Amino acid sequence: METPPPPDAPTPVEGIPVERRCPRCGSALATDQEWCLNCGAATGTEVVEARGWRVPLYLGGGLAALAVIGVILAILALASRNDVVAGNPTPTPSASAQAPPGATPSPLPTLTPLPSATATVSPDPNATATVSPDPNATASPEPTETSTPEPTVTAEPSTSSSFPGWTGSDGDYTIIIESASTQEGAEKVAQEAQDKGESPGILKSDDYSSLNGGYWVVFTGTYSTKSDAEAALDGVRSNFHDAYVRQIKT
Repeated sequence: METPPPPDAPTPVEGIPVERRCPRCGSALATDQEWCLNCGAATGTEVVEARGWRVPLYLGGGLAALAVIGVILAILALASRNDVVAGNPTPTPSASAQAPPGATPSPLPTLTPLPSATATVSPDPNATATVSPDPNATASPEPTETSTPEPTVTAEPSTSSSFPGWTGSDGDYTIIIESASTQEGAEKVAQEAQDKGESPGILKSDDYSSLNGGYWVVFTGTYSTKSDAEAALDGVRSNFHDAYVRQIKT
């Protein structure tokens, strides 16, 4: 590619070299010099700006912004899910929840033997074989299968002997302090709540459809509306940080 001469360049005269000077600082230049060694300006070469560099830059910035927004939304979703799981623990069903209180297995039915029959076969190959009962035959009774009753599963009591059970109406609200897997653990927490000025009670979650089965639940207070229970929740959480409001329904 040949660099065109500047527009104000003097017309060369045959046999006489043309003196070249820098258009910026006026320094003398050689005949084939394209850049000024004094100020660095281009004397005859045109520097063209690169095209198309802004589109990849804008695209990369947009993708980075979308990635940041996605990470923030994922963090918010995980935090909301952890709050729901913490307020509603998933229980492990206990053996006492598998059978209703006082359930007794029914005995198996007694099998009655059928009378035996004697088949009479005719020697004629074209005759049809007939089966007729033998009036003199006596059916030998087979031994009767007697089922052994399984032991009765007795459900654990629904309330503790040391603390009262649920005394509110069906559908009332309460504040749950602890869901313990054993009665001893629930009584220990209830005693701690009582020492801190609460009026706790203990109920068995298997007896109520609104609760997860398999737990001894320590609660305090009965409220007819959810808003009343939530108003008292802050006072209970000052001593028990994991307390939450729950409706009690049979």
